[in-house]
Amino acid sequence: MTPKEDARLNEMNLSSLLALVESGNLPVAISSVKANPDPVEASAAFIELARQTYRQLKDVSSMVAIADAGTQFALSQGGTSNASKLKKNAKVLAFNTAANCWPGWGDEGIEIRTEHLEAGLKLATLSRDLTEELDLGHKERGTAHWLIGALHLAMGDFAESIAALQRAKGEYRAGGDSDQLLMAEGYAALALKAQPASRSAGALELDRILRQLGNQNSKEAQFFANQLITADRILVGP
Repeated sequence: MTPKEDARLNEMNLSSLLALVESGNLPVAISSVKANPDPVEASAAFIELARQTYRQLKDVSSMVAIADAGTQFALSQGGTSNASKLKKNAKVLAFNTAANCWPGWGDEGIEIRTEHLEAGLKLATLSRDLTEELDLGHKERGTAHWLIGALHLAMGDFAESIAALQRAKGEYRAGGDSDQLLMAEGYAALALKAQPASRSAGALELDRILRQLGNQNSKEAQFFANQLITADRILVGP
């Protein structure tokens, strides 16, 4: 079989799995992924199935269920020679799904409910723990803490949000990641702006950070600035 034929086959398998999810046969879809004799391939399939359940079906609840099953599956294979790769796939699946449980992206057709935020926080915590266990470096650790802070922000848990974002800033600073550091500072400013007592100070801080991101002259900095503006509009408001 050629690589192109293999890609088509994988695409057909994904389409079949998505059709099962859409028709309400989620347990069958999950069982089908687990049936793959290669656990690494199965864990990768869970990542893609969860991603496309969000993107194509816009079904957050099913995405979470797939992520829960997929991370449990990957971590249950710890005795194999591929334990590290399986943990990395579990980390990716947990992080991606938790990020998609955050309403601040403003993705069209997506409804984030309280139970999705709670599930996202649980998966974000798992992602952080695996990031630390796998020793993936300052930037990865910073981003893991950022996501926890962002989810706490969306839940209105401002003290927890700021505490997680402080840890994110420390990791980004240690890694020399200036754009990410400004981004984390921006989310801390949003947490301040969301509270009546610190609203003005938070707004001023956010404006300062957006100007600094604009002066960075990088695509990543511009992405972070746009992300902060959207999150401000959705989560905080004028």
